[in-house]
Amino acid sequence: MKFGVFARLSLGRKSNVAAPYVLGAALGLGACYSAPDATESAEIVIGTAPLRRLSNDEYRNSLRDLFPGTTFEVPTLPADLVVLGFENAAEAQAPSDVRISRYEAVAHTVAAAFVADAPALSTSLGCSWSTATDADACAAHFVSTFGKRIFRRPLTEDEAARSLAKFRTWQTAVDFPAAVQLSLASFLQAPQFLYRPELDANCTKAASCAEVEPLEAYALATRLSYFLWESTPDDALLDAARDGKLATEEGLRREAQRLMADGKFLRVAWNFHRQWLGLGRILEDEHVVRTPAVDDEWTAATPQALLAESRGFLETTVSGGGSFRDLLLSRASLLNGEAARVYGVSTAATELPSTERAGILTRAAFLAATSHRGGTSPPIRGNALYLRVLCGEPLSPPPDANLAPPTIAPGEGPKTNRTLFEERTAPSACFGCHVMLNGLGFGFENYNAAGKFQTVDNTLPVNAGGDLVGTDVDGPFHGVADLSKRLAESKSAQNCFAERWARYAFARPPAKAEQRWLTGLAATVGSGKISDVIEQIVLSPSFRTRLRGSR
Repeated sequence: MKFGVFARLSLGRKSNVAAPYVLGAALGLGACYSAPDATESAEIVIGTAPLRRLSNDEYRNSLRDLFPGTTFEVPTLPADLVVLGFENAAEAQAPSDVRISRYEAVAHTVAAAFVADAPALSTSLGCSWSTATDADACAAHFVSTFGKRIFRRPLTEDEAARSLAKFRTWQTAVDFPAAVQLSLASFLQAPQFLYRPELDANCTKAASCAEVEPLEAYALATRLSYFLWESTPDDALLDAARDGKLATEEGLRREAQRLMADGKFLRVAWNFHRQWLGLGRILEDEHVVRTPAVDDEWTAATPQALLAESRGFLETTVSGGGSFRDLLLSRASLLNGEAARVYGVSTAATELPSTERAGILTRAAFLAATSHRGGTSPPIRGNALYLRVLCGEPLSPPPDANLAPPTIAPGEGPKTNRTLFEERTAPSACFGCHVMLNGLGFGFENYNAAGKFQTVDNTLPVNAGGDLVGTDVDGPFHGVADLSKRLAESKSAQNCFAERWARYAFARPPAKAEQRWLTGLAATVGSGKISDVIEQIVLSPSFRTRLRGSR
């Protein structure tokens, strides 16, 4: 039985999954919505709500949370396309034949695993099919209960009737467990599961397109769950939607706080920061090895260990009430043996040395991920900060630029890595960009390509002096600890952090109409906890409402 075609079918109510977003939505604009200038109106104005496919992480998390007692393997999925570091951008989520084929294979794998334990199946379903009467009632219960969990809302009368009719056909052709298996495979390939539709009356007139309406309760529950858990809503959240508890600010806040107190929230604390700072790059092939001069004990397990240390730091900081300042300055650490070796401290240490480390920018995962196998690159490290922490525009080198790491010419005396890059980027064609990139990157010269702290480079003293340019905290600094203090107080960095969280929450860039609200969010970054920033996003008009006709 083949169900792969389901992923291409209509969602119903005139919404088509084959075109998951229109051009306007891809650009962060409503299909027929022209945002007013936020400085000229006190009216509530929001950006579009593009149709979103589950990201790979959201898809895997949803399957595990829907079937917690079932063991199965999810085959490799096509990688999510990355936009500005993030893997959930709606504009890059077009379906492909390979992805749809994988969804089909996964659906059948999960469904088969769910029914494999026959004695436990009745318990999992919550009903019995021992008699014909019981079977009819159990089939209806299964379709209603599992349909609601998988679609994240109650089935419509038409959906329930069609699903139950198919179930009974399969039950007659095979048996009851087979009907459960085939029905689950069908549900798991439906666009109502693979996408996150938010249905309303079609927008037919330009005058009605800009009308803001409260988000439907189950759609709001879905937004909340995928933002704070990166997974499907639990029964308690669906019940809150059913009972109207999400319609008030207090009710929505209560559910948001409940979700953030759950261990599933750590997924978001990790995944946002992993993507924002590009920490996952340390697992790429280039970082499997380091030259002996950099770290003669580096193995393929080292990147995993360093990433685990950063993950523990980020999860603890966010879930423990930490702030943006803590993110950049805290020395707290949950050390494993390999990370402790790189840091040169005992595994019993709970803080990294104050003379060497301060916050996430001095963690070895970030430092190694922005280096080469055999050496550091100040421009790469500077560019990482410029793009990710200060939201700078991407810079392209001249076509004839020499991008190979600079080396000491034969017969020359010892030179530091910094000196080599200063010489390489001295020409006027390079200076315009590198005055900023080098100004940031040279501050990292106390850390080698493994993230180890160093005061000597090639027998010469390290110069870790840098210069901030083009920010609200411009000026010279010495070392990353000093730089991180500047960034922690920088409105530019706080604004960037707010913008990236908004982009992550809505899977699109903030619209011009939302700039006034975004300014308030940035103020919370500077004065509150990261969890306050997240809660403020949840309570915002952009999260709780939508433009009628927006897809």
